[in-house]
Amino acid sequence: MQTSKELLERNIDAFNTDTDRLGGYVYTSVDRWSTQHATGRQAEALIDMLARNFSQSARIVDIGCGDGTFTIQIAERFRPSGIRGVEPAAKAVEAARRRIPENLYDTVSFEVGNIYEFASRGEDVAVVRGVLHHLDRPEAAIAHLAQQFKAVVILEPNGYNPILKLIEKTSSYHQQHDEKSYWPRTLNRWFLARGLSIVEQDYLCLVPYFCPTPMAKLLSMAEPVCEFLPVVRQIYCGTNLALYSS
Repeated sequence: MQTSKELLERNIDAFNTDTDRLGGYVYTSVDRWSTQHATGRQAEALIDMLARNFSQSARIVDIGCGDGTFTIQIAERFRPSGIRGVEPAAKAVEAARRRIPENLYDTVSFEVGNIYEFASRGEDVAVVRGVLHHLDRPEAAIAHLAQQFKAVVILEPNGYNPILKLIEKTSSYHQQHDEKSYWPRTLNRWFLARGLSIVEQDYLCLVPYFCPTPMAKLLSMAEPVCEFLPVVRQIYCGTNLALYSS
C-alpha cells in the first residue's frame, strides 16, 4: 500500500519553493497584466457557475487551494456558509491562513491534505481549480472525488488548444510544475465512469497567463467573440470549466 508521502505529486516542492520566494504562488503573486486578466476571468466564470447551481447556504471545499487567494475570492463574492481549502503544499497553507481577512475567520479555513486521501465533511460541492493537470494519476483523483462528493466543479487548461500544448512543452515553468493538460472529453469520460455526469461546460479565456502585455491586450479584445463562437471557443479558448453531478 502506498504511503501518504508516496501519493504526493513530484511538483509539490516546486510550489513550496514558489511560496518561499514570492509569498504565494506565481499566478497570484506576479504583477503581470495577462495573468491578472486571465485569473480574473476564470474567477468570475467559476463563481457565476456556482451561483447558477448552488444557494449561498452551500458549503464548499476548495481542493488544491494553493495560497488561498482564489478560495478567499469565492468566500467574498459568492458568500457561501463555509469554505474549506485543502492543499498538499504546507508552506502554501501557511500563506493561505495569513491571507484570511478578519471578517471571514468564521467562514474560511485551510488545511494540509491531498486530493487522493482527504474526506468530505458533508460539503455540497468540491471546487477543483487548476489541479488535475498537475497530477500523475488524475483518474484515481477523480475516483476519490466521486466517492466523496455529489457535485464537483473543475477549472482546467483546455487540452484541445494546440497553442497551450506547445507552451506546456516549451515553458520552463510548466515543466517544473509538471503541467499536462487533458482533453475535455477525456475528463468528461473519467467523471462519467465514476457516476458523475456533466451539468454545465464552458470554454473561456483567450489570454495566456504569461503573455506579453501588448499581445495580451490585443487578444483580450478578441476574447468575447472567441468565447461566443462554438467551435472556435472549444479549440482556442484556454480554459475548460465544468460542473459534474451525480
